[in-house]
Amino acid sequence: MSNNTFNFSRFVKLFRQHMIHNQKLMLFSIVGYSGMVFIVLSLAQLANDLEAFDPDEFLGFMIGFVAVFGILYVGHSFPAFRTKETTITYLTVPASAFEKFVFEFISRVGIILVMLPILFWLVYHLQGYFFKWLADTQFVAVGFAQIQPEITPEADNLSWIYVIVGASSLLALILPFTGSAMFGKQPLVKTLFTVALIILSFTAFTWFVLDPLGLQNYRAHDSMWLIPTTELAALRLFGIGLIVANLTMLTVAFLKIKEKEV
Repeated sequence: MSNNTFNFSRFVKLFRQHMIHNQKLMLFSIVGYSGMVFIVLSLAQLANDLEAFDPDEFLGFMIGFVAVFGILYVGHSFPAFRTKETTITYLTVPASAFEKFVFEFISRVGIILVMLPILFWLVYHLQGYFFKWLADTQFVAVGFAQIQPEITPEADNLSWIYVIVGASSLLALILPFTGSAMFGKQPLVKTLFTVALIILSFTAFTWFVLDPLGLQNYRAHDSMWLIPTTELAALRLFGIGLIVANLTMLTVAFLKIKEKEV
């Protein structure tokens, strides 16, 4: 069996095995997430004199919950890599490295992007109708079509802004996902520390090395696309950089799985 092949039947068996072994954990996670959403929304409404939330507040709460719980959940991907014994057992599972990688990505990152917003929407409306029945408060249902953020840049920039927002959100999940494949113990803590160290190092390099050179006064030619001179060029460069970063992190995670199987 090649480490790079993908067999759908074998992939389905891997999924079933995961469901059998982790159904209680998944149930507890759903209940815990839903319960926390209900409690926080209730406390926030009580603190706001039982005033109903508007679509902007709905969006803010949803982004906050998905970001926090998403990073916590994705930051514990590849749980079998936490000990040597479970790593050996995981590597002997009859599935290719690519199948294990795809499954872990879907069951961690994919489920976050789909399930957490849907669960939040359900609990949000359950909490709203509960307070409407209990305290006779006003509640207006919110649909996902109503929560589009108001972005009014130039038409040429709009598509790249969407790319940047989407790629940035995805990178926030892919970074802890890759860190879980790289670090055995406390992967989320080590990933956050590594990211912080990289950002601080880049900031220090910019401040102590590039700034004294006076590069901010350099005027590049318009044909040099690596040094953007317009807003559109800067957005395009930043968006492409985020896409490359996502692909690079995913490649690193996949190579770490193959490395462990050697």
